[in-house]
Amino acid sequence: MFNTDSEVSNLDERAMIPEKNKSFILANNNILTLTDELAQILGTGEKTLLRVIQHANKLEICSNIHSLAKVYIEPTSKCNLKCQTCIRKTWQESMGSMTRDIFDSLIEQLKEFEHLQCVMFGGFGEPTCHKDILYMIRQVKSLGIKAEMVTNGTLLNEQMIKGLFESGLDTLWVSFDGTNQECFEDIREGALFNEVVQNLKRLKEINQICKHKIKVGITFVVMRKNLDQLKELDVLAAKVGAEMISVSNVIPYSVHMIDEMVCDLNVANGNHLYQGTISFPFIDIRQFNKHLLYEMFQKYNNVSILRNKIDTKREIGSCRFIQERCSFIKWDGNVSPCMGLLHSYKNYFPNGIERNVTAYSLGAIRVSSLKEIWNSQEYYEFRNKVDEFDFSPCLHCGTCYLAETNKEDCFGNNFPTCGGCLWAQGIIQCP
Repeated sequence: MFNTDSEVSNLDERAMIPEKNKSFILANNNILTLTDELAQILGTGEKTLLRVIQHANKLEICSNIHSLAKVYIEPTSKCNLKCQTCIRKTWQESMGSMTRDIFDSLIEQLKEFEHLQCVMFGGFGEPTCHKDILYMIRQVKSLGIKAEMVTNGTLLNEQMIKGLFESGLDTLWVSFDGTNQECFEDIREGALFNEVVQNLKRLKEINQICKHKIKVGITFVVMRKNLDQLKELDVLAAKVGAEMISVSNVIPYSVHMIDEMVCDLNVANGNHLYQGTISFPFIDIRQFNKHLLYEMFQKYNNVSILRNKIDTKREIGSCRFIQERCSFIKWDGNVSPCMGLLHSYKNYFPNGIERNVTAYSLGAIRVSSLKEIWNSQEYYEFRNKVDEFDFSPCLHCGTCYLAETNKEDCFGNNFPTCGGCLWAQGIIQCP
């Protein structure tokens, strides 16, 4: 049972002494009391049920998936680049940008969510192509929450960079699919490597003297042609002042991109003879033992080194967008539950099967408020369904006609089915 801070005064005063960089659940007579900070993080309210998972002598308390914490806003589906990996190479959708009327309406609607923590500007377009992007960031910050954005970095001129600081942007993710000019410009057609690096160096300079700080991260789509560049990511990060690096596999939107994938699905397919746990002590990875360790990680799905788990099984069949309490607003105001269902498109499984994904909209904020859509029976049941993730493993099977779309699967699930979702299988990740 979890209570709010109303019962804190009845607890042992010694339990109230905070420890640096730690949050606590306060315990008394088998009642666990959440601090305000933890209640906000977990999205609790009156009579909220929280799922608890036991791990040996630890308990994992899962957040309330029915409490909205993060909203992705797609300002535009347009972009100034023509990257090799981009969906636009095969896309048939018409492009568009969010109007100020739709955005202003959304800002008012976001005020109704008490546990909202962050807005991320992203989607399938380049946010800095939108003429109102700085205005959008300012409006989000007026809500007292975090504002984040992902960009290709090409339009970060002096005016834009200063505007990002003045608007209060908290986190900026920049896409780099190469750590040198030749590789970067081969993949990201229309972008200039040195120009993007210089843009971020300028942002780094301002970060050093400005009271407000923008945290910078790098997103890197790994494929065969840039695989060797992974080892240089730390050098690039230091050069541009990036504190975080997020690596994703490439999404094969076309047949020729299948051969660029570096993901070995056999590592994560769950077909392991031994289902127990294997725990290593601290061990150096050296030239003489790296192949043995790799074989161990491939053969067993529940390995840990010094209690740090390398657990491929946990990544399969779970939706981080549901678990992290996200919702997506397309440029036209339509509401989708995740990145994978924001648009209609086709992609390919590593085995060559073509899958046609149909977008899934739960409503439009032009017609109903986001809170009405979020609290609707359809959206509520969808979150529960995806959280349980009882979908057929289309990605690892993919041999029947049902795998060719997300309309239905062989477990009896109807549209939208998520068994073939590359995000849910841990192959693709977005910041």
